[in-house]
Amino acid sequence: MFENSMWLIVVAGGPLLLAILLAYALLTWRRRGPAERRESDRATERLYREENDRPGGGG
Repeated sequence: MFENSMWLIVVAGGPLLLAILLAYALLTWRRRGPAERRESDRATERLYREENDRPGGGG
């Protein structure tokens, strides 16, 4: 009896847990808006410029 219920937990619980985690990830995944993307791009370009301006900085 215990073995049957254990297999039920493993076989049904595993995919159920995976589905719950996947749903949570999809619901909490935040997309960046255009303004956030532009700001991120500007910050990246600024960091690359600062790196290139350093003595011995990359090419």
